[in-house]
Amino acid sequence: MQTHDQAKGFPWRGLAGMVVVVAACGLAQPAGAQQPGSERSPEVSPAVAAQIDALVAEYVPAVLPGLQLAVGKGGTVLYARGYGAADIGAGVPMSATTPVKIGSVTKQLTAAALLKLQEQKKLSLADPLSRWIPEVRYRPDPTIGQVMQMVGGIPGALQDPDDQLFDSVPAVLQEPPISNGKFFANLNARGLFAAPGTVFDYSNAGYVLLGRVVERASGQPLEQAFTQLLFKPAGMTASYILGPQARPQAALGYYRVKPGDAWRQCPDLNSGFDATGGVVSTASDMVRWNGALRGSAIVSPDSLALMRTPARLADGKPAPIGMGLTALGGPGSYGAGGQTVSFAAVDAGYGSGYDVVLLANGSNTVGDAAYPRFVLAARIHNVLNPGAPEPLPTVTPNPVGVETAAPTELLRLCK
Repeated sequence: MQTHDQAKGFPWRGLAGMVVVVAACGLAQPAGAQQPGSERSPEVSPAVAAQIDALVAEYVPAVLPGLQLAVGKGGTVLYARGYGAADIGAGVPMSATTPVKIGSVTKQLTAAALLKLQEQKKLSLADPLSRWIPEVRYRPDPTIGQVMQMVGGIPGALQDPDDQLFDSVPAVLQEPPISNGKFFANLNARGLFAAPGTVFDYSNAGYVLLGRVVERASGQPLEQAFTQLLFKPAGMTASYILGPQARPQAALGYYRVKPGDAWRQCPDLNSGFDATGGVVSTASDMVRWNGALRGSAIVSPDSLALMRTPARLADGKPAPIGMGLTALGGPGSYGAGGQTVSFAAVDAGYGSGYDVVLLANGSNTVGDAAYPRFVLAARIHNVLNPGAPEPLPTVTPNPVGVETAAPTELLRLCK
């Protein structure tokens, strides 16, 4: 049951029962109003902040229960605030500091961790996968780099739409996740669907495997490795990897089948999806991440170039994305999206130097048709940088579309 995202959140087919009455709960605020916990640099005037707030008001609360925004430049947060609800039932507003799940935006962090380990000479992207995961016996053996570019031949959104590699629903929505041994056995039983390096498929299973490579090459559990390699160098003090139990204060996620339906609180992907979609962060922390990544505080410029470069496929065409990053409309603009059952994220870094990060705690089966994340991010960028606007995407830069069928097997698990 997948819904994917460019650097996609996870493949999923949809959900919906709590009516969003954010304004009635006192959660709405006037455009440009200073919100507790929000940030606004003098570089962003009250008038510009009001324009940004007005753009967000097109979607919150009518289309989304809550949204967190941060804009920045060079890793410095210029404007950050929350809109709508983090917890509808308790009437808790979304703030600029509420932790929110970022979905498949996680993948660029996993890729950066592997590239950092390569720079430390602890592994090579040319290593066969079996060097680090001998339990998975693929023939021919994809390289670490091919798995990072999603051309390793490991089934993904197109070849494994019902997530059978993870034991399907309801297993993927419940704790604990399947064991490594069972996951590896599933991979061996299914095998590759194509020769490595020839065909693209958006593979969450591949990135879960890469998380195990990070652990084995670094000698640390994944969260410790991310903290040492990524979070600390970037100054990301609010970020962590989702565990079996949700931490206090984190935003709850909501789902509905289509706009106008009541929001329902539904289970999200379990902690087994750690390296593919399990990072919890804030929009401000992700602005700091973008600054550190582009500023060579995480990996070298050569490694960043690899992250941005898609593989060349057997038909001569490039893959849709690189290693967790995809080209956006303007020169030098790259980004990532993430969509899980109940969360939708966009992390856009523009050639102008501005970053726009949007973290929403609502999702639906029609995806970007209701909430065009990359379009909203570009519009916000253009308020900040009207002299050199970013082209508005006509099609969201995602390699796979969100399915529109109502996910009855998921709805049975929702509140």
